[in-house]
Amino acid sequence: MYISKNKHERIIEEIRENLKLRLELLKSDTLIFVAKVFSDVVTNLVMSICILLAFLFGTITLGFLFSDLTNSYWIGFSCLTVLYIMIALIMLSRNSFVEKLLINFSIRRLLDKHLANEKTQ
Repeated sequence: MYISKNKHERIIEEIRENLKLRLELLKSDTLIFVAKVFSDVVTNLVMSICILLAFLFGTITLGFLFSDLTNSYWIGFSCLTVLYIMIALIMLSRNSFVEKLLINFSIRRLLDKHLANEKTQ
């Protein structure tokens, strides 16, 4: 079967146009993916900093509360240190439980976010 030169050129032109469109789609999808990842990283970073500051200032406040109750700064902050050491020892003894809890939380959060993105598309 013979294809005329004109048809042959049209087919090649359509293939080129199709490839250009696919490349543009790939660029757009990549840009959207990078923007989502960047916004997620920035949001998580800001949230982590806020939680860290809240924990830091809460710890200082608790140290001053213990100091007020014991009428001594060093005893109050020492009690707080002992409390944190006890929490750390409990966490170390229950390491696998805490790891499973954090892993499940992370996976659930990522899946919820991924499924929400699929529903909007």
